[in-house]
Parts: sequence; structure tokens; C-alpha cells
Amino acid sequence: SHHQHQRKGVTVFQVITTPDSLHMRQGAGTGFDSIGFIKQATVLTALAVDSSGTWLQVKEDGKGGKTGWCSARYVVPASAVDSPWLAVAAKEVGTKEYPGNNYSHPRIQQYLATVNDLSALEKLHDETAWCSCFMNWCVEQTGRVGTDSAWAKSWGNWRKAAAISAMQTGDIAVFDRRSPKGGGGHVGIAIAIDTTAKKILLLGGNQSDAVRYAWYPLDGMQRDTHYNLLSLRRA
Repeated sequence: SHHQHQRKGVTVFQVITTPDSLHMRQGAGTGFDSIGFIKQATVLTALAVDSSGTWLQVKEDGKGGKTGWCSARYVVPASAVDSPWLAVAAKEVGTKEYPGNNYSHPRIQQYLATVNDLSALEKLHDETAWCSCFMNWCVEQTGRVGTDSAWAKSWGNWRKAAAISAMQTGDIAVFDRRSPKGGGGHVGIAIAIDTTAKKILLLGGNQSDAVRYAWYPLDGMQRDTHYNLLSLRRA
């Protein structure tokens, strides 16, 4: 895609800042010193994601361009023009399940409410596997029709398929996942690919119980779960 450049097998990606002015910080977190402000609609190159999946290391263009860290919810991957659900998803970064079963996050309940194949009880719990609900919610916010299904693999039939070798930022990635606890799927938005490590960076929901950026194997094990990228879908 025209939005990407190779760097040692890793595809870095462009992001655009959304607030009027945004802190660039020395490290991933508000506890780190600001090294300056970035104006709205500035294009930056994202180089890395922190361990929480909620901060991006970014570099300004040009010779004297600074490198620092920005909160991922205030920048949008640049392909959002072609894939408007990206801009919607980015603003949700950091939305996290409440621990335990007693209280549910009101925002996650909104994600759950977009599908019609969850029982009423399941819709009340943010512990419900909600990656597909999140994807439906993001797509619906852009005035489009999703799959209305909580089943991640339902996205395997959505719109048209794109070749994995021709991945573009904003494609919807559909996975098979198998673990000792059972089988299923995962769905998220493809952001970048690391051809050397055979991994793909996704922005998605229910990634370690939160909306965040996270790397997944194209076909391999992560912790006790085997992931296999089945298809990319493009509007």
C-alpha cells in the first residue's frame, strides 16, 4: 500500500494527529516529560507500539524531526480515508473490561448491543468475547453494515477478500484460533505486517480484554493459542 514503507521486514505506518495539539513524550505514558507539541493533522511515522498497546512511538518528518511517544487514541492510521472504521476504532483505544463479573463497562455494552446472536445475558457482560461486536460497532458508526454477528469468523464473508500479500492498513483480518479451552476466531483491523517474524499488527477489541494494538502470528502459537490468518476483507 502507498501508506507503508519497509523497515527490516517490519512495515512502519503513517498516522495523523487528531487533537488541536498533542504531547509527544519521552516515553510511553503521561508520567514521561513532554518533548513538544504536535499540531493537528500532522503526519507522523509510527515505529513501535508499547507493551500496553495504547502508546505509539512516532517520528516527525524532515531532518530535524523528533522521535517520541504519543497516546494511540489521539492519532489515526493514515488509511482511514479508505477504511473509515479505523478512525472510529482508534478513538476507542484503552477501553478496557472491568475486572470480575459484577460490573460491565458501559462502552463495551454498546459494542455488544450491535449484534443479534448474543443472548440478553451475554450482552450484559463485558467478559463476553467481544472482538466481533467491537468490529460491528466500528463499521456501523461509519454508516455501513457489518455482520450483526458475535462470531468472529462471520467476517470471513464480509465484502470482498484481499490477498494477504497485498495487505493494506485498514483491512479487516479474520483469524481461526485454537486453544486447550476450545476453538473460535478473532477479528481486528490490520495495521502493519512484519514479514520476517511472520506477524501482523492489529487494532481491535478484546485484545487482552481491551481495545488496543497487538501483534498476532500469521500462522503460529501465541501463549497457549494457535492463530491462523484466514483472510483479509476490504470494503
